[in-house]
Amino acid sequence: MKAGPGTPGSGCKRGFTLVEIMVALALLAVLASIAVPPATRLLERHRLQAAAQTLAADLAEARFEAVRRRQPVHVAPQAGTDWCWSVATTPGCDCRQAPDCALRQHGAGDFRGVRLERAGALVFSAEGLPDAPLGARLAAGSEALEVSVGPMGRARICSPEGASVHFPAC
Repeated sequence: MKAGPGTPGSGCKRGFTLVEIMVALALLAVLASIAVPPATRLLERHRLQAAAQTLAADLAEARFEAVRRRQPVHVAPQAGTDWCWSVATTPGCDCRQAPDCALRQHGAGDFRGVRLERAGALVFSAEGLPDAPLGARLAAGSEALEVSVGPMGRARICSPEGASVHFPAC
């Protein structure tokens, strides 16, 4: 029996050369560099949407608690680099100091890369009505979402740049 190519003793060697491995790694690096920026933007968008939905849910919860407890409930957002918001039954509950007074509390640490650019304090009456309309703007990267509370106390999320896949235009 004659030894064919690729059989032991045929003189042909199997495997990859160092040059082939380096070319494959270079191609993999190029493909990865193309895929990373869209993945980063997708992650930023997801965190922004999660922050806006959490704020809207906390506002709905604050309204519910005000009616259930038959007492005012305060929503106190604080913008800035270390932004946060708290939902509390007592006024002046500072969300930056891990307060015991907060029923709910979220901040920049919960949504990395998201900024709370502006927001005003709000009090829900015992009837669930806000004392003033709330307009909060959350941003991540080049995208932004706004969370507002209408005169009847319902929270709404909209996109200031125009309609997005998940939210209507403001």
